[in-house]
Amino acid sequence: MGSLMFKRLMFCIALCPCFTEACVLRMAAETNFPPYQVLKDQNWQGQTVELAQMLATEVGCELHIVNIPWLRALAQIKSGGLDLVSHLSYSEARKKDFAFIGPHHNESMWLIGNPATLPKVTELKDLTETVDLGRIAELIGAYYGEEFSRLKQNAFFARQLVSISSIQDKLALLEAGRVNAILEDDSVLQYWQSNGYKNANKYQPLVLVYQSPVYFGFSKTTLSRPMLVKLQNAWLKLFEQGDITKVAQRYQVKTAELLPPSSKL
Repeated sequence: MGSLMFKRLMFCIALCPCFTEACVLRMAAETNFPPYQVLKDQNWQGQTVELAQMLATEVGCELHIVNIPWLRALAQIKSGGLDLVSHLSYSEARKKDFAFIGPHHNESMWLIGNPATLPKVTELKDLTETVDLGRIAELIGAYYGEEFSRLKQNAFFARQLVSISSIQDKLALLEAGRVNAILEDDSVLQYWQSNGYKNANKYQPLVLVYQSPVYFGFSKTTLSRPMLVKLQNAWLKLFEQGDITKVAQRYQVKTAELLPPSSKL
């Protein structure tokens, strides 16, 4: 092949979109984590699914959702098997592996149970001294705040905790009597109740455990710094256009105003 023909071929390859590498963002999701992630008729729905899709489109990427439990998803992010996870609380320990884009909502984590069958709990530290709830489900790998981490050092409290690996198991564990209380965002309980989940109305928030913004956590292993900056700028643009707030309002009006961008790369 002559040098002129070769140059023309390379010029055409550079211009042709069919030779452009596809951008795919692999997002972890639980099968049933309403109102944020719901698999219905083989289609993913929910607040964080919709927001992630919007963000991926804005940066010219396709979103691919992988059905995987929370703890395994965190490990996959670190090893390079996934690109993002939602509902990630910021901490210094996590910033080595994750870039935090968002927040996508303000999470209120409560101790939830049936007040008719449980001893009264006034504050979280009661569980280290006088109140024994028997079994409390906590999600492995979840962050419930500094106070909770400190109180876990108390033997009376620690023996009440039951570690589980999947978000979707919590209501089932309550129903089966395998645990007496769970740690969960109150918006999840509201969804259960408003959508007629079996016996959901008998469960109530008992004590606020932790409240903080939660983010999309993007992998620093699989995504370059320029891509992370692009995602950060795209989130800011979508927020300023009002698109993110509109999605939040469709799912939970009470937190829609608590979403000022504060990404941390």
